[in-house]
Amino acid sequence: MRKYLSVKDVIFIQEFIIKEFGGIQGIRDMKTLESAVIRPQTGYYKNIIEEASALMESLAMNHSFIDGNKRISFFAADVFLRMNGYYISCETKEAHKFYISNLENNTFKFDIIHSWLKKKVLKLK
Repeated sequence: MRKYLSVKDVIFIQEFIIKEFGGIQGIRDMKTLESAVIRPQTGYYKNIIEEASALMESLAMNHSFIDGNKRISFFAADVFLRMNGYYISCETKEAHKFYISNLENNTFKFDIIHSWLKKKVLKLK
């Protein structure tokens, strides 16, 4: 059975990321955070990579937190995958480039994210 992140888990991730890398703590919109966390659990998606893509897109684009939304998006998707026996295999610079280029070009969308994750997600050993 698939394991999913809770809202509390994602809030913890935000607190950790802000403490480690800097920024402003806090939730901007609890409803959009709840929506992002529930999205992968709807039963609409065919596999774990699609679910991770949905989570990644929603957390980055909903701007639920005051700061760190893109970092939280990547980290939460990776934690979700690791909870289920997978992980995102890429260097920090590569992930940063993927996020920045797609956000600047307004192409940070589910299909693009899914295509990228399909190449990057590996099974844990």
